[in-house]
Parts: sequence; structure tokens; C-alpha cells
Amino acid sequence: MNRVFEIGALNIEEMLEFAEKFSKCLSIGDVILLTGPLGSGKTTFTKGVVKGLGGDERLVTSPTYTLVNIYNAYKTVFHVDAYRIQNSEDIFYLLEGELEDDEGIFIIEWGNLVEDNFEGAIKIYFDYDEFDSRRLKLECGVEAKVEQIRRCLNNG
Repeated sequence: MNRVFEIGALNIEEMLEFAEKFSKCLSIGDVILLTGPLGSGKTTFTKGVVKGLGGDERLVTSPTYTLVNIYNAYKTVFHVDAYRIQNSEDIFYLLEGELEDDEGIFIIEWGNLVEDNFEGAIKIYFDYDEFDSRRLKLECGVEAKVEQIRRCLNNG
């Protein structure tokens, strides 16, 4: 089974719409690893997910200096920046209780830096396409989750 979705090139509005739709596919405990160059849309994507979950997307900011931002929505969103974390194990110290208790949805920017610790995570890759659009690709190693996302995106 193909575990990669080519989302294609999206402008900012389309990315926000896709992220809102994608948010409906998420379950408590899901880990989403966002990977892409600086300014490629990782925080913008998170805004769409938070909005799709009923939170206030205007509160979403990059967690670069705070390391973790928490957004209240139908499902709590833990928005993490792995770029400044010294080693990948530190993310567990940062979110230890929340990860153990599956207390929310975890969105980790610079996910490529910690992906070895999150087997089965949903990975979304961002890259520049044109001046105002980004190319997105989604990958997931868990077959049941792949099917859930595929059905959700096709029905939403």
C-alpha cells in the first residue's frame, strides 16, 4: 500500500484549507512531524490544524523561543519546535506527561531532527514550489492510519 500522499502545490489559503480538513483526520495521541526549510509553511499549516479543531488560529505562533506552545481546541494541540532541542531525547523530557497520557495532538516543527523517536508518526514535508506556493507531501508508516487519513481526506 502506498503510504505517501502527494498533496501538491498549495498557496497559503489552500494550505490553510487543507490543514483544516486534515485536522478532522487526527486522533488524540497523534504525532505530526513537519519538515521543511525556514519559511516553508510549517507554522501556517499548524494554524489551519488549530482552526480546524475549533481553536483560535490567531494565537498560533512559531514555538522557536518557547519550545512548546499549547492551544486549546476540541483536542489540545502541543506545538513543538525541535530545532533548538539539543538532542532528540530532550523532547521526551519536555512533553513527558503529555506523551505518556496521550493528552492531545503533537505537532513538531523540524520533525526530521527527532523522527527516529516517533515511529508511526505522520510526516508532512514542505518545500518551495513557486513564489507564493509550497509543495506538500504526507507520509505515514502505519497502514491503519494511512487508510484512516485517506478515507477522511476523500470524504471531507
